[in-house]
Amino acid sequence: MSASTTSSDMTSSDVSGDPFDTREKLGIAPLAIIIFYGVSGGPFGVEETVRSAGSFYTLLGFFVMPFVWSVQEALMTAELGSAFPESAGCVAWVQEAFGDRMGWMSGYLSWISGATDNAIYPVLFVEYLIQLVGVDKEESLGQFARFLMFSSMSCLLAYANWLGLPLVGKMSMTICMVAMSPFVILVVVGAFKVDTTRWFTPPTVDNHSGDDTPVDLFSFAALSTISWRPFLNNLFWNLNSFDNAATFSADVENPGKVLPLALGWSVVMVSSSYLIPLLVALGASSAEQKDWVDGYFSVIAEEIAGPWLAGWLVFAAGISNIAQFQAELSSDAFQLLGMAERGYLPQLFATRSRHGTPTYGLLLGTLVIVCMSFSKLEQLIEMLNFNYALSLFLEYLSFIKLRISRPDLERPYRIPLSTVGCFILFIPSLTAILIVIALASSETYMFSIAVNALGLLIFSTRANAKSGGYQVLGGGSSGEMYT
Repeated sequence: MSASTTSSDMTSSDVSGDPFDTREKLGIAPLAIIIFYGVSGGPFGVEETVRSAGSFYTLLGFFVMPFVWSVQEALMTAELGSAFPESAGCVAWVQEAFGDRMGWMSGYLSWISGATDNAIYPVLFVEYLIQLVGVDKEESLGQFARFLMFSSMSCLLAYANWLGLPLVGKMSMTICMVAMSPFVILVVVGAFKVDTTRWFTPPTVDNHSGDDTPVDLFSFAALSTISWRPFLNNLFWNLNSFDNAATFSADVENPGKVLPLALGWSVVMVSSSYLIPLLVALGASSAEQKDWVDGYFSVIAEEIAGPWLAGWLVFAAGISNIAQFQAELSSDAFQLLGMAERGYLPQLFATRSRHGTPTYGLLLGTLVIVCMSFSKLEQLIEMLNFNYALSLFLEYLSFIKLRISRPDLERPYRIPLSTVGCFILFIPSLTAILIVIALASSETYMFSIAVNALGLLIFSTRANAKSGGYQVLGGGSSGEMYT
């Protein structure tokens, strides 16, 4: 064992029958809130969707796409997460279905996309702050000031995460009530100002060049003026990541009951938290499509109710980002712990703190987040979407493969459809994932090729070292991988 056991840190292989077995477990409500913040956290960051496609297609997208992405992913996670109640999450499913190499790549890509995702939240908060203050983006904060703010906040939140998953759940529940309150007020006050005809406003011609010529709503011209790449990428980012819930399945009582219920509630929360505020904001505001820059919801709040609600919304964005940061950091760190348990990573990453949290996974995640926090929001979203889409595609294929090859696998929760029925259910999800991948920019393709090549190189290096009798990354506590 490469990591020694101390009073404050233990490896996961040491926890059978010890105090970690009595640590507080997550219930339905805390888990649902953590999933909600791992996926969404409210309508912060949806402005790119409106700017890319206009009012009607934005509302249509947030109404239809949950039935293309969110519901299917939640159902898949409920079945496989309860069948494999361990911190490795999707890694366990893919490894069981397609072997060690694909299991590693699934976990590797999922973690890369999660770490990239977590770097978005400090960036997003600054965008909202700049919109409220009304200063030029370049003059608002120097690079060194950004670094100090991002790194200090990241380290402080990582420490809170280290104190335990139940604390993260309780923090997230409290934050949820506070963070969603300005949107409740916006909906109540703005509902009386809604002009429903604004919901059917068609996109403008070439909205990125300043030409605002309107087109017919259902014409080919309308569809051709949508900026499909940022539109679909933003929808994909806002409506996916329910599979991260599986990394907490070992930390809940009765995963076969708690996990499906928590996932179901989180899907409802995510969908409604986008659609309802957007219906009011787009119907009550006379803002043009091109006005919807990042953080523009605070401007809408000021227009509808006054500066006090705009300030409150920026505060809500800040604390919502805290909860999203915490949820993503937790799931990423627990996934590293699970990968270490399966032998993919050094046993160092299987080390838990005295609070039951993965100490070194939290440290690595925090370091990566600080390094990536200077990137632009759109670049971060597209990069994480591409790699996450590859991992998610593998998960769906693993589900079908395990339904066929492992019919005997105990599934505490099972989707009430046959294997063929599940495949038909997943076809829209798989198709939409392939479209997101196909629309990626050349820069994103180059980034993904480099990331995938590095992942395969790491795996091959370890496999060769093990075949030669050397321990490079440390053996797994769950048994040897390479036989």
